[in-house]
Amino acid sequence: MRAELDGGAVTADALQGIVWQVWTAYLGGTAPAERPAAEYVAPFDVTGAVAIAGAWHGHVILRCRIDGMAAMAAAMLELPANGPRNEDVRLDDIVDAAGELLNIVAGNVKSLLPQPAVVALPQVVLGEADVLWPGASPACELRTGFDRWPVLLTVMEVDGAGSGWPEPAIRT
Repeated sequence: MRAELDGGAVTADALQGIVWQVWTAYLGGTAPAERPAAEYVAPFDVTGAVAIAGAWHGHVILRCRIDGMAAMAAAMLELPANGPRNEDVRLDDIVDAAGELLNIVAGNVKSLLPQPAVVALPQVVLGEADVLWPGASPACELRTGFDRWPVLLTVMEVDGAGSGWPEPAIRT
């Protein structure tokens, strides 16, 4: 695994540790492993994002290929992994698995951030999408994988968002 853009509240080592825990606990004991660099250049056709707001504002983003997410869904649902297309896995299973994995990762990322913080519901887009996060810049990126499929995880921080939470009233 290779992590880049280490900075702020979330470090590459912390993100790598979160991914290892989530992959081994929820994906049939399969440890994450980085794939060759060329595999991260081709377009991804699954993009999922979870926003985090509070004392820190940003997003946790997961990108992968649909066949890779189908394999992860099969592992999560304990379905047979039957070939590269995973025919027993429905599109709904893929979307649900992507959202659930991302929600678990984002919840763990939230625990590293300044509090208070809240996690939004995951949003998953299927198909090659040019999804943008205006005003956000990468804080940490992790190139990892599941089995033979590349997975890219990015933590984006919203620039200059402030806390968004009112100061507590102090009564004397």
